[in-house]
Amino acid sequence: MQVQAPKGQYRVVGLDHIDTLDSPSGPLSRDFDSLDEARDLADRMTEEYLWTYVYDDAGELLYEANSYREHAEGLKQKPPAGPET
Repeated sequence: MQVQAPKGQYRVVGLDHIDTLDSPSGPLSRDFDSLDEARDLADRMTEEYLWTYVYDDAGELLYEANSYREHAEGLKQKPPAGPET
């Protein structure tokens, strides 16, 4: 799969735990005219794909979203205080 988007566009690529860029099952690939639209889809797709990436028309990675990021951010928070004994 080519990660480079068409000229002037942004490509969202979504991969799950068994997909690779060469996988015959085909990872998600969708092109957008705006970076904001591409980032929005990448963020929304983290429930279906483990990793989602946004590339520009030069094939440069601009943004990455993944389902682990939300989990990791939750781990950084202090646990709620328990009852005092």
